[in-house]
Amino acid sequence: MRFYCTPERIRMLGMTNLNREQTLDALRGDRPPDVLVVGGGVTGVGIALDLAARGLRPLVIDRGDWAGATSSSSSRLIHGGLRYLEHFEFSLVRDSCLERALLLQNAAGFVWPEEFHFPVMRGDRVGKAKIMAGLWLYTALATPRALGLPSLRSRTDLEQRIPGIDSARLRGGGSYIDAATDDARLALAVLHTAKREGALALSRVSAVSIEDTQRGPVTLLRDEETGDEFELQTKAVVLAGGPSTDALLSITKFAAGKGPAPNEPWTAPTRGSHIVLPRTRLPTDGAVIFTSAVDGRVMFLIPWPNHTIVGTTDIDDEQANPKAGSKRQRPRATVDEVRYLLESANALVPAARLTDADVISTWAGFRPLLAAPPGKGPSERSREERIERAGNLFTIAGGKLTGYRSAAEKLGHLLTSTMGIGRAGKASPTRNLRLVGALAGPIPRPAWSRLMPGENPVQSLDPLAIAWDSRYAARSAEVRAFCASRPGGTDAIDARTLWGELDWAACNEGARGLLDFLFRRSDVGLGDEGKVRKLIPPLAARMALQLGWTAEQTALQIARATEELDSRHAWRNE
Repeated sequence: MRFYCTPERIRMLGMTNLNREQTLDALRGDRPPDVLVVGGGVTGVGIALDLAARGLRPLVIDRGDWAGATSSSSSRLIHGGLRYLEHFEFSLVRDSCLERALLLQNAAGFVWPEEFHFPVMRGDRVGKAKIMAGLWLYTALATPRALGLPSLRSRTDLEQRIPGIDSARLRGGGSYIDAATDDARLALAVLHTAKREGALALSRVSAVSIEDTQRGPVTLLRDEETGDEFELQTKAVVLAGGPSTDALLSITKFAAGKGPAPNEPWTAPTRGSHIVLPRTRLPTDGAVIFTSAVDGRVMFLIPWPNHTIVGTTDIDDEQANPKAGSKRQRPRATVDEVRYLLESANALVPAARLTDADVISTWAGFRPLLAAPPGKGPSERSREERIERAGNLFTIAGGKLTGYRSAAEKLGHLLTSTMGIGRAGKASPTRNLRLVGALAGPIPRPAWSRLMPGENPVQSLDPLAIAWDSRYAARSAEVRAFCASRPGGTDAIDARTLWGELDWAACNEGARGLLDFLFRRSDVGLGDEGKVRKLIPPLAARMALQLGWTAEQTALQIARATEELDSRHAWRNE
């Protein structure tokens, strides 16, 4: 049996995915990394990119897959955060709006502009005048990188853009431009760029213990694939664990007098869940931001090719914050959350008559919110980041997907300026650094997010081309040629994915497990449950060829993928 992604073949084809053996060998060489970054979400890989761009040699690790948790379970929006204006977080909104503009330029294709509509309904706590005032303030805060001016919308305008909206309660509203992304693919592009700039990267590697010694931090690392443990000494360590920040701090031994105060947690995560519906059941022209008729919370309807995403919840319970001594489990949407999202969408668009049967899939993630004083509800907690230094150890938590680059820039400046290593300018080179695979410049709003007049309001466009526009952007031609070179590589897994893409993910994108491909390198796992379940065994068999899995390892991958699929549909059995 031929294995396509052996180290020898990777070198022969000049593939970009440095294999694990080469990276591990590099750690044992004469030039160890300068900085260890623990956490492979968008914040961690963003920090690795910032430090590499400043001339340092960072190593970023993650105990699982890249963007395997929070960074692949967001609402997939790149936005300033209109609702944060209510809490007077003006600096957060302005910083996010400026970062949005940079991402539209530097990550074009992976990030695209999207029109948002904010309908005002009778009984809403926010009226038309306040909405338009907020939209103009939002635009002013984005200056000089505003994405156009907001528009006042009549009832008729919004009825056309949100078919089936509750006309009896609709009073009009406003529209504005923000942006959207495929969060996991964006994080992967950041990782590829960090590696191009000289960073090292290892997934499936965890930190067992960290100690700040006189000679620098010493970290005991474990290879989660082999069980091997080894020590690594660096000049500094950055903890970027998102919701796992406090768990990382608990395995860290700080120098005397350093470190956080005991029993004062950094984070208080909340769970955010989303449901995926067929676009034909809830079509919209662009995205919709609205207040839920159930409880007044701000929510979104987000267009996606062939789907509409409804989200999100903001739940602070034992799943998000387990009791002392208990391990946090992987998040999943509950039946109460699914019904809440359906009820909220139905109240806005009663003509849709959405039911449980319309839910194709779900996803849930933990927001790494900073711990707040007692009495503050989940939606009131700040989305700003916190960055601190203790000896040679740096910790970052909080923040939003949109602001990952800015947060990394702040940490990079703090680290380089206080430790006297690398280029310590306050402005990072990443401000003008185009990500690997990004297009040459900003793109227009995609055609698939628009409605078409007639009986079928969803445009009929090539689903594969649409998927690849955001999945691979400027590398689409390269991926197509790669797929054509593989046995059966141009055959379709589904309408949006080719079998050769699985090979590409394993050989070029660091996919080490079937879940990596199903839910982060592609959207195959978000398809019809029955079809996805049937695809799992043949997908695992093909991936086994790429990575050299044994029969036992292949069976384990099938079991893990099945368990994850079960989890995303478990709400049906509650």
